[in-house]
Amino acid sequence: MKLKEQQIDRLYQFTRQHFVEWYDLQSELVDHLANSIEDRWKENPKLTFEEALQLEFKKFGIFGFMDVVEERQKFLGKKYARIIWKYYKEFFRLPKILLTLGAMYALYILSEALQDTQILYLCVLGVIGFVSSFEIYKVTKAQRLREKATGKKWLFEQTASIFDIYPITFLPVQIVNLSGAFGDENWNRGTAIFGAVILVLFALLLYVQWKVVHKKMSEEMGRIYPEYEISK
Repeated sequence: MKLKEQQIDRLYQFTRQHFVEWYDLQSELVDHLANSIEDRWKENPKLTFEEALQLEFKKFGIFGFMDVVEERQKFLGKKYARIIWKYYKEFFRLPKILLTLGAMYALYILSEALQDTQILYLCVLGVIGFVSSFEIYKVTKAQRLREKATGKKWLFEQTASIFDIYPITFLPVQIVNLSGAFGDENWNRGTAIFGAVILVLFALLLYVQWKVVHKKMSEEMGRIYPEYEISK
């Protein structure tokens, strides 16, 4: 016996009642619950829909769907990291590696010409921070508007938005601080080159995250969930 449309709607409602607020994860749970309930009916056709649902829900333990949510977040986080690394590596292969090396060299030459590496690198960090903050604002605003229009949240969007690469920010900041510790007179060429390399690598990482990977993830979700493609 197959579930009726109103019973499918009830499963979506049930997942929301148990604190699963993301539509992509709701859909996976609904599909799992629907198949399990239908299997139970094959074994015991006398079970009501609600009885079968409660029996299946007990399988998730005392924490209900929370373990599923946590595992899905971990999975998406690892998947997101793999995709970032995949596209990040492209900047170290021909022809993009030429642009990468060119940006590093240009930043170093500019620091030599200005003879004030600390100020230059602080300005570069400021620009990177501003652009990154603007991208976060755009993505967050689009998510809020999409949620308001459709009433749906997406776990993959939340995972992408909070993906934690920002501890790496401390490395370029420390490079800049290093120049202050040594003073301009003792600021050596090797440290200036190293700082230029780190800043360019950091900028590329943020570019890949916000301009490349987020778009790729959105396209993939659109193929899996037509509702997401419609809501874009």
